[in-house]
Amino acid sequence: MKKSIVALSVAFASFSTYAANYSVDARIDAMGGAGTAAADYLAAGFHNPALVALEPTSAFGVLFPTIGIQFRDPDELVDGLENFGDVYDNFRNNPSNSDNQTNTANALRNLDDRVAYVSGGIGGAIAIPTNTVSGNFFVKGYTEAIVLPEISDADVSAIENGTSTSLSSNARVLAFGVVDVGLALAGNVELAGQRIAVGVTPKSQKLYTYHYEVSVDDFDVDDWDADEHRTEDSAFNMDIGVAWQSGPFRVALAGKNLISNDIKTAFRTREYTYHVDPLYTLGTAYVTELATFALDIDLNDQTRFTGSGPEIKDNTQLVRVGAEFNAWGWAQLRGGYINDLEDTLDGTLTLGLGLSPANTVHFDISASIIDTNSYGASAQLAFMF
Repeated sequence: MKKSIVALSVAFASFSTYAANYSVDARIDAMGGAGTAAADYLAAGFHNPALVALEPTSAFGVLFPTIGIQFRDPDELVDGLENFGDVYDNFRNNPSNSDNQTNTANALRNLDDRVAYVSGGIGGAIAIPTNTVSGNFFVKGYTEAIVLPEISDADVSAIENGTSTSLSSNARVLAFGVVDVGLALAGNVELAGQRIAVGVTPKSQKLYTYHYEVSVDDFDVDDWDADEHRTEDSAFNMDIGVAWQSGPFRVALAGKNLISNDIKTAFRTREYTYHVDPLYTLGTAYVTELATFALDIDLNDQTRFTGSGPEIKDNTQLVRVGAEFNAWGWAQLRGGYINDLEDTLDGTLTLGLGLSPANTVHFDISASIIDTNSYGASAQLAFMF
């Protein structure tokens, strides 16, 4: 079951969904996601459009591909669903057996109030820095899915009494994805003797939702993406950003998805709405040839799914810190940490490695460690000419 859930995310990501407020960038992922001031010009479209102009003497570059996936199951829901399917089969074969009644009732009860999350994405970019207006054309897709059951107390009681013939408890997958196609444009201005980079990203978005609902004993991951579970919409959006640099010090501010958009899921027993709202992030960084230290703080929280059913706690407001140590431009060691001020996500430790022979080919990998049932990884390849 766990492999199937992870495969669901990979399939959804490759289907071309990647969200505007989220980006896979293996270098910055390894640094805790603190990219508002510390990202390079190739990844500027993912984090802060102003950064594409912060290094005007940089070379023409191509980033492709960047790909990543994260699986979070802190309550071991996936194992619980797998266990329930096995014991419920035994119960249906012999509902009068007291051990079957107890085991099945406990297995169903243990699914209550649990949730699992899967996310993943893919992207690429082409950047052309100049001394006037620098540009970064990028495509990125992101998807996130929530797997959650809704358990009926009446089902538990009926199983304990050996009288259950059908279940009203449901398993549900809510998924959202978006494809961004954007052009980050930025230039530098002089203000009071200081150089400030200013950037803007107009972009088109393709939004998707999936809403799969089925009896908890009949959950089949292969059915989640049927057409009847899907809705889609198109939208225009915009990101903005500024970045100031003095020596090795940087301060930056980015606003993503300045135009709010909502998309409703297909109606089952309930209807949900996914919200794409503005997210503002303040970032600082200390950047030298040998080391980079970065800090990002989200200035507002971000709400995702809302609906008429049980509340889904998926809002986040993140603080991200990271560091990179550079071995003479040929290899990099990175680490970071993510803390959620809304306590939706557990603290996440990140780490990664980079190889950049002759500063021409760049290969980066990262991993995130949350707990024994929650983990993620990303990788990317870039060329600078």
